[in-house]
Amino acid sequence: MVELLTVIAVIAVLATLLLSAIGTAKKKSRQVRCTANLHQISLALNMYLDDLERRPPAFDPLVRQRYLPAPAVLLCPEDKTGNWGGWVNGSGPALATDGGVEDPSFSMIAESTFPGLSTEMAEPLPFSYLHPLSWSNEAWNRLQNAGGSAGLATCQWHGLGRPNPDGPSLLDFQGVVLRGQRDGAVVRRKVFWETAVNNASDAVGLAPPSLAPPSEMPGFAARSKQNQSQDTWKLLSDEPQP
Repeated sequence: MVELLTVIAVIAVLATLLLSAIGTAKKKSRQVRCTANLHQISLALNMYLDDLERRPPAFDPLVRQRYLPAPAVLLCPEDKTGNWGGWVNGSGPALATDGGVEDPSFSMIAESTFPGLSTEMAEPLPFSYLHPLSWSNEAWNRLQNAGGSAGLATCQWHGLGRPNPDGPSLLDFQGVVLRGQRDGAVVRRKVFWETAVNNASDAVGLAPPSLAPPSEMPGFAARSKQNQSQDTWKLLSDEPQP
């Protein structure tokens, strides 16, 4: 009996180690897939900018005009909401269009600012990555002054935290971020917020995934406009905000 219990204990320890190793390997593979997605998005955006000499207002044109092979490229395998970018991207004041339009879902952007967009964006695609594509021209140009290191898309899902379904905010996560850059490289950075992560993010569980962002974002609304802009900038650039 003692020998049998000893064997069982050894098997249990080995099984625990094996499961831990498998879990780590799966997490690493998801990070590799995310890195590949960000690389493809960076290349697609560069081709779009070269061909049309203007930036798209969102990721959708990259898929619809075949710069990206499939909508799945816009989704991080770690994204449990299925549309994290649609929830929080566009929350900061620097993300408003020049016409003063601010819409986190990117489903309605002023036709005068982005010609031909109204039909192209009738049904916005879900996406995981935060981007600066709908920033004002001034904010976009400031970011592009960084040259090849300017961020085009970034993923928060490899850091620490969990999304708050009642008021999703990029402050829900901190730590490791992956960033696709203008030069096509994908870099790993660590970003920590000066303020505490939303208390509501400590709640267990997630709301059912939705393609539409919540109508109100109390987590972001509680911060000043200046802080919102600085938070978004930190994810996309190593340079201090001008």
